[in-house]
Amino acid sequence: MNTNILAASLPDVAMEIDQRGIALPSVGIRGFRLPMQMKNESGAIQPVVVEAEVGVSITAEQRGAHMSRLVETLYEWASAPHSPQETPELLSQLVDRLQSDQANLRLKFLYFLSQPAPVTGVPGLLEIEVDWQCRYEKGRFESSTRFLFPGMTLCPCSKAISEYGAHNQRAHVRLWLQPDDRLPQLPEAYLPMVNESCSMGIYPVLKRQDEKYVTERAYENPRFVEDVARELTLRLRESNRLQWFRVECESIESIHNHNAFAAYEERTGK
Repeated sequence: MNTNILAASLPDVAMEIDQRGIALPSVGIRGFRLPMQMKNESGAIQPVVVEAEVGVSITAEQRGAHMSRLVETLYEWASAPHSPQETPELLSQLVDRLQSDQANLRLKFLYFLSQPAPVTGVPGLLEIEVDWQCRYEKGRFESSTRFLFPGMTLCPCSKAISEYGAHNQRAHVRLWLQPDDRLPQLPEAYLPMVNESCSMGIYPVLKRQDEKYVTERAYENPRFVEDVARELTLRLRESNRLQWFRVECESIESIHNHNAFAAYEERTGK
């Protein structure tokens, strides 16, 4: 049987009239994984696997949404490379395809940046967590981006009170952003800011010469989590392109049975 004829003969339960009088702002799918190709500002393309959450609004009269259309739209979008600047087009397609007033999208994925060893130059790829949250309503698009960068902190107090040595550890630097253009972001521009704000950056591959450099450089540049949060704030202000940001540094303490953290949030009011 022709599939179009078959579809026409089957009941469309989602389009039944609902009598309860409650409109829903977001219904959709969550935990959906698929491959995509991210294109950065220089045009370089990186394959990623995203975990998607996507939803649309439905009216009080509409019983349900055609959720298969959400999956189909994501697959079609993922068939070609796209930049963050093109994300509004995806949400516009969702609104049109599901005849909705509003669409919401969340994409979580790992993005890898080149981080060669500081002395030998041995290549390495640094893993960055990326989380986009996007919303489209009545032609207006807005989004926020969250990054998780690895960093390194060396305790100034430990260095000051010890005859030799100081405890150091890996840190998680979390960064939430909403730029002036309200578009989602990739992390290339922000990794240097994080590295400069910490005692030292994290490198995937270190030879002995590199390890010596990293250890000594961190010792010469002790930073509390408070220092990292403040240094990163100053660098973000200098970028002069953000409406809002939040920074957080969490140190995975090596001599305590707890972690230390510091956070700061600022809205420019532009």
